[in-house]
Amino acid sequence: MNLPDGIALRCSAVVTHGPHVLLVRRVGGAGNTWALPGGTPRQGESMAACARREVQEETGLHVDPSGVAFVLEVLAPEGGPRTVDMVFLAREVAPGRQPWQQEPGLQPAFMPLADLQSLDLRPPLAGHLRGMLGQSGRRYAPYLANLWRPEGAA
Repeated sequence: MNLPDGIALRCSAVVTHGPHVLLVRRVGGAGNTWALPGGTPRQGESMAACARREVQEETGLHVDPSGVAFVLEVLAPEGGPRTVDMVFLAREVAPGRQPWQQEPGLQPAFMPLADLQSLDLRPPLAGHLRGMLGQSGRRYAPYLANLWRPEGAA
């Protein structure tokens, strides 16, 4: 995928299980942060296929991306890299299975929506996810502009 220098494309997924959302905890060198499962598309891979593959690689769960939840952008003001993330709503193909660690340094878990505010979620999507998932099935696909926050900012 040819992108201009300084732009990183990411595809991820919002997968729910009751009042819980699937996240991966990054442990080790980068600290103890949480994120939606996802990653970079391979050459010739669609964004939905990328989200599907990344969820399976990081959590062991098979999902079906059903639509776009939102698009977000992270741009550091110091001129650092810009990340654009296409975030899909996805449903589990075999509901009820629990995620398990597939990659070193990534620990997947279904986290209660009510606990998201207490997590170091990167980017800081806790309030947005709770609001989106409380829409009881309404369509939801906003563009979330620059979500960069300095280290330690909520």
